[in-house]
Amino acid sequence: MNYEFRVNELAEEFGVHRNTIRNWIKSGAIKVDKGPGRQYTMEWEDYRALCEKFGRKPRLNPNHHYDPAELQKISTVVELPPFHLDSRRKTLYDDPSWADTCLTCGTCASACPISGIDGLDPRKVVRMAFLGLEEELLASNWPWKCTMCGKCEEACPMDVEIVQLMRRIRSRRERDKVPGPIHKGVVTCLERGNNLGIPKEDFLFLLEELGDELAEDGCTGFKTPLDKHGARLLVTVNSKEPFAEPDDLKWWWKIFYAAEESWTIPSSNWEGVNWGLFSGDDEAMKTIVGRIVDNMRRLNCSALLLPE
Repeated sequence: MNYEFRVNELAEEFGVHRNTIRNWIKSGAIKVDKGPGRQYTMEWEDYRALCEKFGRKPRLNPNHHYDPAELQKISTVVELPPFHLDSRRKTLYDDPSWADTCLTCGTCASACPISGIDGLDPRKVVRMAFLGLEEELLASNWPWKCTMCGKCEEACPMDVEIVQLMRRIRSRRERDKVPGPIHKGVVTCLERGNNLGIPKEDFLFLLEELGDELAEDGCTGFKTPLDKHGARLLVTVNSKEPFAEPDDLKWWWKIFYAAEESWTIPSSNWEGVNWGLFSGDDEAMKTIVGRIVDNMRRLNCSALLLPE
């Protein structure tokens, strides 16, 4: 049975300079063998004899497994009561193998466009979810910093569903504590058919006016096709465009005109951005999607285009 040590450790233990230990080794005053790295080993009996010479008690080497009989001679065994870790219920993900699947390799963090902002790291979110730190995640602003672009998940070599996890965390937050603009946009869309609450009359007037401008700009005979029954494409609109960038709509329309495409825009529930998805509000998301489906059926369109 051997005792493992480093020169500085043995010097500190016996209260001598480390060069003294080196001299003992060179002179053979203590019999040692070279161990791994800068360690040395000596027979346990030699170490104990050295301790007796200096009036010291042998010190246990934590890296060595000792014979129980030897331990009984030099130490007192203290029995501690068993310790049980509190378990936490994990509800943010479905697959319990996530902890083993996630390698914490950092590929997701490297792909994330906002990694590091306010300490955000997708690996931390996954690990906290596994450890049951759900209240901490719900209180965190990390899920709301996330753009849900999916780059982390695309880069993940183990296919951990990080975007689903982020959205599920969002869904657990009380609605009145969801960041203001997002929550307001969802409520406004449910009440008025679009995220910014643009009145129907204003929207229709703007689209007809843009159509007239396009007809004067080389698209002879162009008319904005509103509620055109039987059109092939149903086209939705991002409400920020009629609100702030209406001319952007005409770029799509020019392409449709040149391609002689059959398309239409519904006069109501035309919003193309579903903030229920981003806020984690499943019921709102289903309602908004359902309205688009209703428009598809009402106008008998065969395909849907989400320019967003």
